[in-house]
Amino acid sequence: MLQYVGMEFASYGVYICLFLALYFEVFLLISFLEKRPAKKTGTLPSRYPSVSMVVPCFNEDKTLAATITSLLNLEYPKDKLEVLVIDDGSTDNTRTIGEEMAARHANVKYFYKENGGKYTALNFAIERSSSELVGCLDADSFVERDALLEVVKKFDEDTSTCAIVPVMKVHNPKTLLEVMQAAEYTFGIFVKKMFDNLGAISVLPGPFSIYRRDVFSIVGPFRHAHNTEDMEIAFRIQKHGLKIVNAHTAFVYTTVPSSVRTLVKQRTRWTQGFLQNLQDYWFMFGNPRFGNFGLLVLPFGLALFFGALYMTAFFLYQIFASLTNAIVSIAVTGVYPRLAWPTLDWFYFDTSVMTFLGGATLIITLTALILGGRIAKTDFNIPSVFSYFFIYSLIAPVWLARAFVGAALARESSWR
Repeated sequence: MLQYVGMEFASYGVYICLFLALYFEVFLLISFLEKRPAKKTGTLPSRYPSVSMVVPCFNEDKTLAATITSLLNLEYPKDKLEVLVIDDGSTDNTRTIGEEMAARHANVKYFYKENGGKYTALNFAIERSSSELVGCLDADSFVERDALLEVVKKFDEDTSTCAIVPVMKVHNPKTLLEVMQAAEYTFGIFVKKMFDNLGAISVLPGPFSIYRRDVFSIVGPFRHAHNTEDMEIAFRIQKHGLKIVNAHTAFVYTTVPSSVRTLVKQRTRWTQGFLQNLQDYWFMFGNPRFGNFGLLVLPFGLALFFGALYMTAFFLYQIFASLTNAIVSIAVTGVYPRLAWPTLDWFYFDTSVMTFLGGATLIITLTALILGGRIAKTDFNIPSVFSYFFIYSLIAPVWLARAFVGAALARESSWR
């Protein structure tokens, strides 16, 4: 009896988690309907500001040359664009490749420094550049030829914009794990654009985020920030009431982890970074002074994090309880359950509130994937969506739990 009451009480928590997820997705969907993304136009910027693109790298000899080449192929005046390759103490052939590219191209500059972390490489480059705009491109990412033009047009539209984030897509996904991440990134494209509508973008990722130089004199340089400097600087910009915009017509492609181990390590770092940066900026949480970022994005982000952990624990307990009951039943009666193919009978269809909330959440998530795909000009892909719903839900709880433990113990997250 007590076990039944306990399960009933615990199920209320699942209702709350599903309701929060559904509410958040409906809210984003309404935001999309109120302000739909504009289509790409053939117009050009009114002027071409000077741009320094920083490529921080550590042991990236496999992709560095292609990354630099993609920057050199940008449709932008060559006399207005420089590429600063900052080698943060690589021990492979990164140095050789960087020096060769600098020797062949006048607007590529290569610098070698002792290893100090990505944030030190970014600050090193900023100190050695004088361009109006400063951008970052991770050494495993590649940009479309018109991406910089689309970003500059966004700066041109609104002089109050201090930083811009592009659309990030997975580069050439092949394995099921990479295809799953492609769907996740597509969902993220939708969310990023909706956060743009709300003026509440929470991260400026390494692949092709671009800043006005003046912003660093206001908010300061990059910081270590729990190995998530791209998230922390977005928090800091939001703290100062400055504007971050999403250029949804500027596309950048990034490579993603190809093994479960590297994926979990990467996502643990991202999630733990969110929790630890939230601790550092606790005063923004729920604070209307920081607009939708403080009122909506931070509280919902934390609520969804703990909601996902709660639901994982609930369903693991249900599985454990079902197996235990089956074992006890066999031990007492000696009768083994019969295995048979399931049959569909609508009379037994579950019409509970939990089924409704779960089904509605899945439908709206699917809608968000479709809308994100339209923004990114990506075809609807059934295998990627299938893998996102099923494989992602099995792996994600692992890094959520690791991130929670790491943040609770104030551990340093691992970069690689």
